[in-house]
Amino acid sequence: MRFEKPKKKSGRPDFAAGRIAELERQLATETNETRKSELLSEINEWQRSRPQPKRDERSKSQDRH
Repeated sequence: MRFEKPKKKSGRPDFAAGRIAELERQLATETNETRKSELLSEINEWQRSRPQPKRDERSKSQDRH
């Protein structure tokens, strides 16, 4: 019986999404306007640097048909 190797996953996209969610929770409870702008800036940075998940091979082959 042949076993397929598990696909390697990068934890980075999920990590970035989790960090963005945490910053948004902090933003929702923050009252200091200066801190709010800092949090918004940090959220924007994380959103820009978030890597896009790679498409798997199945979806690439389906696009060709």
